[in-house]
Amino acid sequence: MDTLHDFAAYGLAVTLRRRGRWVLQSNAPLLQITRGLLLAGEILMFIVAFRHLPLADIQAISGAGPLVTTALSVPILKETVGLRRWGAIGVGLIGLLIIIRPGFAEFEPLLLLPLVGIVIYALYQVLTRVAARYDDPDTTVLYTGLVGLVAMTLIGPFFWETPDARGFGLMVAVGLLGLGGHACLIKALALAPASVLQPLNYTMMVWAVLFGYLFYDDLPDIPTVIGAAIIVASGLYTFHRERVRAEEK
Repeated sequence: MDTLHDFAAYGLAVTLRRRGRWVLQSNAPLLQITRGLLLAGEILMFIVAFRHLPLADIQAISGAGPLVTTALSVPILKETVGLRRWGAIGVGLIGLLIIIRPGFAEFEPLLLLPLVGIVIYALYQVLTRVAARYDDPDTTVLYTGLVGLVAMTLIGPFFWETPDARGFGLMVAVGLLGLGGHACLIKALALAPASVLQPLNYTMMVWAVLFGYLFYDDLPDIPTVIGAAIIVASGLYTFHRERVRAEEK
């Protein structure tokens, strides 16, 4: 919730200074509201997942996010995805199933939380690119924060526990890091196709394993490593095909 509060603070401080109250006049308000609600839902999914699952497992599943985004870019953004990239998406799905292991004794239902989260987040990213056609990044950042702030304010009181000094500091840090990261993402999606930016997400898997081990002494098991490797390979191949198509044009 702190991330969304900081979004609102950032949007109000920067965009009102640049454009005054006119920044609230979006050319696609329903689209902007939908984006804000999607981001709020995605954050909730991952908050619960981070509480119950190892960091490396969550990030391994999140690695399928770029593949989902590429798939969604076809019906929504009207981007062209060839048979080879569809094949890579299918292979990535196999890697995802190896991690989740449905139907086996080791199956953990909570692993479905980050899976749903990446689908929601992929839709959020695609709609962010659609929003760039109607509004500038300042308006998009402002709506993201305000919509999320309203949504979380309605839900928050039912689950609120007053944090101690350490907890409050961590919440502020999360908010600031989330603010900076999402502001950069919004700007990047306004400048480049979503399918081109997705491979950069795979660097997060390395950091997740490293931080998970350093802070929580968690390491992914062998099936998770295999599944993650398949997903990364599929995503990088998708990126390669995108580069080839761009050069052919």
